[in-house]
Amino acid sequence: MREMKRINRTGFTLIETIVAFAIIAIILVVALAGFNTISSIGNKAQAWNEADQEIETLIATGTGYTTSKDAALEFTITDSSNNPLVIKIEGKILTFDKGGKQLNVFQPNE
Repeated sequence: MREMKRINRTGFTLIETIVAFAIIAIILVVALAGFNTISSIGNKAQAWNEADQEIETLIATGTGYTTSKDAALEFTITDSSNNPLVIKIEGKILTFDKGGKQLNVFQPNE
């Protein structure tokens, strides 16, 4: 009988290499899509925080509101004898606009 030479082959075959590259490509596509989503959400959150800070500054200074409407708040309170007491606070509603974000604030009359 003839002896067969045993060949010691090392490395990957072409198909194994192609499959490995395909798997790596799929993982990279998913990772990049996730990164874009996370960075987009972070940018939106930063813009909202900046708008919040500017609106807080506008409210603190009492300027920058675009509209003012007369309004009143009414509360009904009952005492221990179930007698109703109506409390009415006159004021106005100030509307602050900044970057597509709107905030309504009730300001009582002094």
